[in-house]
Amino acid sequence: MCDTIVATTAATRGGVTLFGKNSDREPDEVQNIVIIPRKQYKAGEMVKCTYISVPQAPETARVLLSQPFWMFGAEMGANEYGVMIGNEAIFTKEKPSATGLTGMDLLRLALERSKTAREALDTIIRLLEEFGQGGNCGYRQKFLYMNSYLIADAAEAYVLECVKSWWAWKKVSGVWSISNVISLGKDFDTASAGLIENAIKKGWCKSKADFDFKRCYSDPLITWAAAAGGRQACSSKALSQKHGALTTADFFEILRDHGGRTDDFRPEKHGGTVCMHAADKLIRRSQSVASLVGSVSSKGHFYYVTGASNPCLSPFFPIFSQGTITPAGYLEGKAEYDREAYWWYAEKLHRRALRHFPAALKSIRSRIAEYESEMLRETEEAGNPPNQAAIDKYFSRARAIVKGHGEEISSLPSIKHGWLYSRYWQGFNKLNAVE
Repeated sequence: MCDTIVATTAATRGGVTLFGKNSDREPDEVQNIVIIPRKQYKAGEMVKCTYISVPQAPETARVLLSQPFWMFGAEMGANEYGVMIGNEAIFTKEKPSATGLTGMDLLRLALERSKTAREALDTIIRLLEEFGQGGNCGYRQKFLYMNSYLIADAAEAYVLECVKSWWAWKKVSGVWSISNVISLGKDFDTASAGLIENAIKKGWCKSKADFDFKRCYSDPLITWAAAAGGRQACSSKALSQKHGALTTADFFEILRDHGGRTDDFRPEKHGGTVCMHAADKLIRRSQSVASLVGSVSSKGHFYYVTGASNPCLSPFFPIFSQGTITPAGYLEGKAEYDREAYWWYAEKLHRRALRHFPAALKSIRSRIAEYESEMLRETEEAGNPPNQAAIDKYFSRARAIVKGHGEEISSLPSIKHGWLYSRYWQGFNKLNAVE
């Protein structure tokens, strides 16, 4: 389960395009920050995606990926041209295919092959129609679904929603948010041949005039279980409230939202929030394991990631300026716990914090706010895309905040969780051999 948000130039302060996403995955599924340089390929080369191979492009762009460690594709990312994409699982009455390009494969391929948001939209559609979408996207548990996307650059943004090899899209004016629910009804700009005809054939609508994408294709039970409608309503409301004055800091806060709760938020009790906290194996088994925010305009591109779970506890740090690489000291993680890998380093401390909510959240909130305010002031607000030294500095400071918080947590008031919730997290700690 995930949430993705976008604001075009008319909705933001300073005329930038803002993009953000929380990637909600299984609680111990490491998601790494990966930068892949521009590359050239020989004619006829193939690229092995997660499950199938497709023809490689003659040249691929430099890309930033937030990537589950075991797959080819990515949950969200950007490229050197300022194109940003996030994808969402959507649940439909049509059965997902057992193989094909995953939604994350399509996202990465579009970033590698596109210089504008419209090119990325067309790339996903072309690949979708030729190769189809499908394949298991779950880590420890089998999970198949269809996909929707928010695609943006400095000039425009699109929402694209796909069922099988059919699709519909709409150009975004102002703000838009997507969650694990089809967001387009009758308001799409263009739809593929077959999408409406299939719905009429299946009896989901009577005619073209009667067609409503969301009503016709949504699987009501799984969509309800994902609490997608509530999360989408929450992010949409937050975007609308500051329409015309939205900033990067606002996008940080939307991704940290706990349904409006602050001092009384309890992760075992309050589910279905934009900042998602896992709580059980059945209904709330997803957690926000990584977050990304981008701000792009003709004046520059600025990107920020947490590289860690739960943005409420994780500082954002800058990434992916021209000519830079991942921060010094940042190490990717894999399945096994590794205290040197940043995702696992932060995850150990996050799990410790669960025993001390809401005091743990209150303790770290002011430190994160002070740090991020200074970071934004010295980079984006000053019009200075960070060089490698600045990226290294801010990552080091973010890591220090996480470390210091982890060392102080034991002195904070603790809470007593229910037996099921405690057993759930004890199981992950044992499975992952977290120290």
